[in-house]
Amino acid sequence: MAGLYTEGESKILSGVYSLILAISTSITSGGRGIVAYPFTADWGPVNELMAGNLRELRDNYNAVGSSLSVGKIYTHASNGEPKKVLGYRMATAEAKVAAATVDTWVFETVYPTTRPFVLVVKDGVEDGSIKISLVENAVELTSFLVSDVDSLVTMVNASDYIRVKTKGTTLPKANAGVEFKGGNNGVAVTVTNYTAFLDEIEADGTANAFSLDGVSDESIISTVIAWVKDVRQEGFYVSFVTGGPKAWDSATDTANAKSREINYRPVINVGNGCDGYTAAEMAIFVAARVAAVALNSSLTDETVPYQAVNVRLKKSIRERAKKAGTIIFVAKGDTVEIDEGVNTLTSPKSGEVKEMGSIRVSSTIDYVVHDLELFGEEYKKAKSNTDSFRATYATTVQQQYLDPLVAQEILKEGASYEPDPDYYGENATKKAKANEAFFVGDITPNESPEKIYQKLSTVF
Repeated sequence: MAGLYTEGESKILSGVYSLILAISTSITSGGRGIVAYPFTADWGPVNELMAGNLRELRDNYNAVGSSLSVGKIYTHASNGEPKKVLGYRMATAEAKVAAATVDTWVFETVYPTTRPFVLVVKDGVEDGSIKISLVENAVELTSFLVSDVDSLVTMVNASDYIRVKTKGTTLPKANAGVEFKGGNNGVAVTVTNYTAFLDEIEADGTANAFSLDGVSDESIISTVIAWVKDVRQEGFYVSFVTGGPKAWDSATDTANAKSREINYRPVINVGNGCDGYTAAEMAIFVAARVAAVALNSSLTDETVPYQAVNVRLKKSIRERAKKAGTIIFVAKGDTVEIDEGVNTLTSPKSGEVKEMGSIRVSSTIDYVVHDLELFGEEYKKAKSNTDSFRATYATTVQQQYLDPLVAQEILKEGASYEPDPDYYGENATKKAKANEAFFVGDITPNESPEKIYQKLSTVF
């Protein structure tokens, strides 16, 4: 078990716990590129978290061109280029597969759907054979050329689209096409469905970032933020990207007020939209970028694959957005860029500093803490809690983990890790229990050179 601990607290379950403590001069992870999304769709597994790449998201949920939210998820996630997508098709209890009755046969769809499937039966070339085609909008999705009942059952049940519900006694006769009817895609989702998605990604525990599917409903967003605060205390260091309605394009101060209200580094608030998409829809893209961007890179000034911002913003508006912790898109000539890679932390609480309001810094902290907890979970197995164990553990963390991060310019020079001198050594002032081991680390995440100041002298 992992998670955060408060100094002086003794945990019940065995595990590795991290105290993230910042002071003014220093800030006392784990696969990257994993983003998670809930969405509605007219195809694919329901109420189940599915991991895959963008191609699998597209194919498994028939995402391209979909008018349901999976369409926008696929569009914006593709632009963000994550390594892995955790997709969750939300569906209500009303979700139901569609069925088609052909003679004495009954076929049904693999997933709950309203897709306009039609089953067409034609006589085959060989005597006694038939060809059954599954057609959608005049496009043949798949076909089965068979000459006996058992072969038809085997082939249909191995397909990607339909199954045999009732087996007929003879092969179906030729027809002009039979429609699949009675299906329901269960898209009338509520906050309960979003909560079920949160439960799934918490159980999975691998997502670096997530957003919703373009919703800006305050009750849903508030529920999600409260959940983020809970699970991060339990060791799931995920970031949540949210946004608002179209009105925010012309009222960024409203977005800024929301950012100041949130004031929490794992939450990123998008304040405006691009190409007609709302800020809430652009949050889908930002979540993919937050998950995927290298820890030695920044989202600040990153050119994004959109054509134009919905409303061009003046410098004074951009400055207010940064001060409030709102991430916005700006026009730079013929391109669009992320203005400042910030999260909503602008008024640090105890144990925080303003530098944590940077997405790069925040992501680095999460990455390091998560990785060290995973490493500790493995390393402590079959070990005795001796001075030698603690010294070897600290040296291993320093040489095999922190030093390489310094070399990659993710952390600054001087990163260190050692047994906590408050508990061990000649000057120890505290006593650890027999099954507890305490360590202290000193890490400072690197930042990008986002501001360059220069003095130029002209000599004649």
